[in-house]
Amino acid sequence: MNLSGRLVLGMAPPVVAILLALGLSDGVASPGLLLGAGAVAVLLVVVMAIMTGRSLSRPLGAMTRAVEGLSRGEPVPMPSGGGPEIAALAAALGELSAQFDTRQNLLEKTVESIRDPVVVADQGGVVVIANAAARCMFGVEPGFDSLTGVRTFQCFQADGETEMPIPETPLARALRGETVDDLELIVRQRQPAPEVWLLANARPLRDDSGRLRGAVSVLRDITARRRAHRALVESEQMAQAIVRTALDAFVQTDQDGLVLDWSPQAEALTGWTRSETVGRRLVELVFPEELRAAHRQRIERFLQEVAAGGMGMRYESAAVHRDGHRFFVEVSLSALRRGAGYIINAFVRDITQRRIAEEQLIQAQKMESVGQLTGGIAHDFNNMLTVITGTIEILAEGVRDDPQLASIARMISDAADRGAQLTSSLLAFARKQPLQPTETDVNALIGDVVLLLAPTLGSRIEIMTELGRDAWLAFVDRSQLSAALVNLAINARDAMPEGGTLTFATRNIQLGIPDAVARGVERAGDHLVIEVSDTGVGISASHLERIFDPFFSTKEVGQGTGLGLSMVFGFVKQTGGGIEVKSSEGRGTMFRIYLPKADGTAPRLAEPDDLPVRGGNETILCVEDDAVIRDYVTGQLESLGYKVLVAANADAALQIVNDGTAFDLLFTDIVMPGRMNGRQLAETLMAGRPTLRVLFTSGYSDGALPTQGRTGHGIPLLTKPYRRNELARMLRRCLDLAVDVQGDPVPLPYSVQPDLARFLRDNPPDGT
Repeated sequence: MNLSGRLVLGMAPPVVAILLALGLSDGVASPGLLLGAGAVAVLLVVVMAIMTGRSLSRPLGAMTRAVEGLSRGEPVPMPSGGGPEIAALAAALGELSAQFDTRQNLLEKTVESIRDPVVVADQGGVVVIANAAARCMFGVEPGFDSLTGVRTFQCFQADGETEMPIPETPLARALRGETVDDLELIVRQRQPAPEVWLLANARPLRDDSGRLRGAVSVLRDITARRRAHRALVESEQMAQAIVRTALDAFVQTDQDGLVLDWSPQAEALTGWTRSETVGRRLVELVFPEELRAAHRQRIERFLQEVAAGGMGMRYESAAVHRDGHRFFVEVSLSALRRGAGYIINAFVRDITQRRIAEEQLIQAQKMESVGQLTGGIAHDFNNMLTVITGTIEILAEGVRDDPQLASIARMISDAADRGAQLTSSLLAFARKQPLQPTETDVNALIGDVVLLLAPTLGSRIEIMTELGRDAWLAFVDRSQLSAALVNLAINARDAMPEGGTLTFATRNIQLGIPDAVARGVERAGDHLVIEVSDTGVGISASHLERIFDPFFSTKEVGQGTGLGLSMVFGFVKQTGGGIEVKSSEGRGTMFRIYLPKADGTAPRLAEPDDLPVRGGNETILCVEDDAVIRDYVTGQLESLGYKVLVAANADAALQIVNDGTAFDLLFTDIVMPGRMNGRQLAETLMAGRPTLRVLFTSGYSDGALPTQGRTGHGIPLLTKPYRRNELARMLRRCLDLAVDVQGDPVPLPYSVQPDLARFLRDNPPDGT
């Protein structure tokens, strides 16, 4: 093929058509014609190129605008036309746009569904994304300028008081290129609304070239966590406050017994400080050595019960103070699971005083039970002794001219006296003896007792006194206190066979309620203390618990009745006081007696009446339920010249009164069967006749006789058994006592002459 052929073949079909029209179809042409045809062809090619470029540029321009809109997230339709290549490109872009729309929609839904606030801003600070949580919390929408916009909320630092300015907010810092991690802040709405605790994280957003294009801030709502933490802190603070202010000591250990916590009360209770105990084993600090194995077994059993669903344990135990003294505690245990082990919490209470009180109650109940028995026996025995001691005088008077019979009468009289002393001791122990307490100068009484004891104890025993010069007066029965002190002194003598020192001491003391309970006294307040101590062999620990029991004695058979200390114990308790003993083998013994303080000054005691037996002609209403004693008393009263009205009980006595029979004195037993005892009978009669004279008699009052008054003349009482001269003397004292219209005694003139005569007799002047 020649050149022209190649040219023709290389031309587009429209150009070939033109050339054929010019007669070049046969392939032969002239040079001029050929040049013209070439020019035309070039022209045609240019025209076709322009037309082709225009047909391509329109769809490409539309496609460019679509891509730009796609980059901005705007939905733009893809152009059509432009040939198959343009069409394919448009289809690819359309698919990419659809995928972009799908992913953008998915991304928007994902961000929108996040429960934590998410805010995205461009490089100018304008919000472009704010999910539902952010819009709700901050009230911001896309388009809000986060750097200059007016806020409906206010940010604070984590303390809740320091305000957070806009430049310090996490999003603003991220827009400056900073990375913010776990910044805690508080947001408060300007309108009333609960504050919200947030944990903020913020990051700057950069393009591939590293240029800052915006920032994103993600905030987590930790309000519930912070409130829970605050509640936990407050709960822990409250728990610590409870531990610090609790009356009981608090001790915390692990399951192996190592101390983890030790409250101030535990320090006061045990003497060990917290720094000394933490990390040490509890059992080695506060438990006696002989109880440590039992304590470990108890804790092991407790943990087994907790593992099986048990709640806690409470027990009592002996404990030892740092200084070595022992005390009793009540322990309340609870356990908390921690990892594979347990934490044991214990509240510990000192129950030493309670244990003492319980032991005293048990002792008192035991004494009360025995006392009821002994009191009942003593009552009947005294009734029999009253007849014996009364009639033996008559018998002795009848046989006084027969020495042999007179000796037998004296033996009977002495035996009756010993029986009366025995019943008196039994009643003293049982706290059923009739007492006549008065305001007593105990120092003076001890002086009298010492004078009595000096020849009795012997020269090998030295008696010393340490009497408080300001010692209070005590409200006590003088004769019974004297007997009690003599009893203690005799016991001290027996405890010092080789000699020694016996000391009497007095002092004042004020007892609070815990002290009063510990010492077994009736009530708190002012008391006088009497201490009787010796330097003898002491008392063993096993015997200390039983020394006040009736008929208990460490002496050989026949050398003691075992009622001496029982009598002392009963008398002191009946007086409203208390008694305690401290002793150890080889170190002597001390008895300490607590007596209630008297209110006033000690009255002067009347001198013993040494006048001959004197009767009278008055009328006496005698009320006695025992027929034998009633007959005996009637005979004695009549032998003294009195007229006697006899009644077997209170009802019979009231019938005599209601019949209008006149009488001058009521002589009545206290304990009587029926609806009214002797005291109630006297009160009934004195209600309508205040000046009525009354003389009570009893060998066992069983509480029917009221406590002696501290003013007036008290309640005259003739204790059974009594002799004829005692009956006569008490009757005359009651009948001769001057009383006013209210029944109160009329004070009689007092003379110092008897006291002066006694003083001169006991302290003769020098040279006489």
